[in-house]
Amino acid sequence: MKTLLKLLFLVALTLNVASANDRTLLATTSINDLKERDVLKLSNCEGNRNAKTTHLKIKVNRYRIDLYKLKVTFQNGDTQELYARKHFKKGSTSEWLELVGGPRCVRKISITADADIFGLGLRKKAHVSFYGKK
Repeated sequence: MKTLLKLLFLVALTLNVASANDRTLLATTSINDLKERDVLKLSNCEGNRNAKTTHLKIKVNRYRIDLYKLKVTFQNGDTQELYARKHFKKGSTSEWLELVGGPRCVRKISITADADIFGLGLRKKAHVSFYGKK
């Protein structure tokens, strides 16, 4: 019985590692307490840093943000505006947002957002990470 439980645990652990390896960190940015637009330029798809992706996920750390606009530019110049919920709590993530056209190389991510930071903290910023999935 113990051997069976160990085997099931190892299978579950292996499945977890496989699904975690599917996502790659594409870019990160910091958002101030004022509405701002940030353009993140990604490297070429030839290297390991930026691979072709079919989905995009947003993760917010440190402070809450209000997301106004999210636009993705691909290697061939095509663009796609993505809908994500407007308010993100600290530590929350979006669902996987599908990119049209199959696996493609993302060259730029444009985000318009502002952080909900209370108090006097000019150096306080929310951190936003973008993940891609094959």
